[in-house]
Amino acid sequence: MELTEFISGLINEGNVTVSADLLTFEEADLRTAAIHLQQYYEDDCREMPHTAPDLDMDAALWAAGYLYTIVQFILLRNLDAALLETHLPAYTGERTPAAIYSADLTLRYLPDLFLLAKGLSPTDPLITRFYQTAHQWPFSAAAIPLNEQVDLSAINDHPSLRQAYTDRIIQARNLSQCRLPENLPFVQAALGSHAALLWPQFDTVINEIIL
Repeated sequence: MELTEFISGLINEGNVTVSADLLTFEEADLRTAAIHLQQYYEDDCREMPHTAPDLDMDAALWAAGYLYTIVQFILLRNLDAALLETHLPAYTGERTPAAIYSADLTLRYLPDLFLLAKGLSPTDPLITRFYQTAHQWPFSAAAIPLNEQVDLSAINDHPSLRQAYTDRIIQARNLSQCRLPENLPFVQAALGSHAALLWPQFDTVINEIIL
């Protein structure tokens, strides 16, 4: 029950353990993990603004397994980088609002893992994969500085995701994401007249636009 225990530890204690060997999760483990993710979704969506997207269990399970394996690659540095392609497969479904939110149940911890892996060389294949994942799942990567354009259409089109994403940008003080034309108006509206108090550095973004 490796994946189930991983999800339970992640959600309930904030501590996880992973196997020393790369593995394929058993069907019984996936079924039990799905029960945990279903309960987590039901609890979490109550905290979302507006109405949260539906649960996409395929996306939720993919993300949980993906995060599990990323932790393995961070901790087990003896693993061959060539194994990244086979053991960290990209999500093959459509990134709908439901998929984005469901994957985020575990991918929201990606920024924490990114900080954990920052000691690695910038050219390390795992760091490259981190950035690829962050660009593909920007809702979960609001705290990660990204230098390239990301597709925010599915987030912008869903009121719950849009508001939650804006809140995350503000909470992370992520100026790189704030500067994006798709994000700036929403950040401005959310901060309102309290920008100087909530995010003093936000003025630098406004001054850049004025200049």
